[in-house]
Amino acid sequence: MNLLKNRYLLAATFGHFSVDMYSGMLPLILLALTQPLGLSYAQVGFVSMIYSLSGSLSQPLFGWIGDQRGARPMAVLGVAAIAMTVGVMRFVDSYSVLIALSVIAGLGSGAFHPQGATLAARAPSAQRGTAASVFMLGGNTGFAFGPLFNTAIFAATGEFMPETLAVLGLAQAAIVFWALAAQPHASHATSAAVPATPAKRVAISVIVVLMLVMFLRSWMHSAVSTYVPQMFKAFGYSNADAGNVLFSVLFPLAIGGLIGGTLSDKIGRRRVLIASTILSGPAMWLLLHMSGSAVYGVGIVLGLTMGASTPVTLVMAQSLIPRGLGLMSGIVLGFTFIAGAIGVAISGIIADQIGLYPTLNINAALPVTAALLAFLLPNDQPKRDDLRQVAG
Repeated sequence: MNLLKNRYLLAATFGHFSVDMYSGMLPLILLALTQPLGLSYAQVGFVSMIYSLSGSLSQPLFGWIGDQRGARPMAVLGVAAIAMTVGVMRFVDSYSVLIALSVIAGLGSGAFHPQGATLAARAPSAQRGTAASVFMLGGNTGFAFGPLFNTAIFAATGEFMPETLAVLGLAQAAIVFWALAAQPHASHATSAAVPATPAKRVAISVIVVLMLVMFLRSWMHSAVSTYVPQMFKAFGYSNADAGNVLFSVLFPLAIGGLIGGTLSDKIGRRRVLIASTILSGPAMWLLLHMSGSAVYGVGIVLGLTMGASTPVTLVMAQSLIPRGLGLMSGIVLGFTFIAGAIGVAISGIIADQIGLYPTLNINAALPVTAALLAFLLPNDQPKRDDLRQVAG
């Protein structure tokens, strides 16, 4: 309950909701622009890729800036930038302008995310998993509401949508600015909140293993998001039913993250990481071999297990660099997307050779492999004092 009084965490969660809400609007905006601008599927994909890459690749830089200057300026700027850009994108009449705006929107997202993750990490050490999961919950919820919000705003304001979103975005940025008014400089907050590792070589080996685990997990996550609808369409499902199968997987992700982050504070992050990833593999395999209503039940299990490890790996990575929370947060969040993009491209190449169904069955082994690698990570079972702090 103390976390509900944590001003930094509440500001980070609210900002995450705001930023990812605008990100969730982008697919429908691109859909609306496809016919007026005569966009091909490749051009739509390119705009989406530019947005994602500009956000992901810029996160380590913005995280480093936040470590030097404090998280407040970048967090506020990120919320304002993406809000003011997305509304304008809806009414552009030039493909080149659309690309330029997608870069700006991506940079806004990239500016906010490492700052938000850093602010969430300023919770007490025994509650950092829960804090990270709350932060992730804000983003997942915002992204889910993005399409609904896009439709409602356009219906209510029409051609005044850019001005409406600009005013709303500035108001959201002002709330974040106000909530972080008492934010200390990063160098004072991070050194106290994050324990140092015993030796640099140990930290490097842990980082390598952790990155491999995140790569395999992100690969599987992207493969599910991209190819599961196509697979169930091939099974004979309608477009709507195939989308419902994907929804049954993606909707529980946020809940899984909340459960995983909270549980990791009580039993240890490595245990949650191993358990959630090793369960994801069989769940994905079962999803491909079930039929009828059982598919949706398995989809929920798959979503819960996939989501449980996300805040855990973020907190584990943050703990490795005592005075570089922003930089490490940017690296982890940016790497997560890039790893997924690389992995899903590999799956696509394999699917062209052997078929989508056997490829997805092979992908079910990815999280199991990640779980085996996670055994190489140091044991971090909480001490009794830490458990009393969580309980209190």
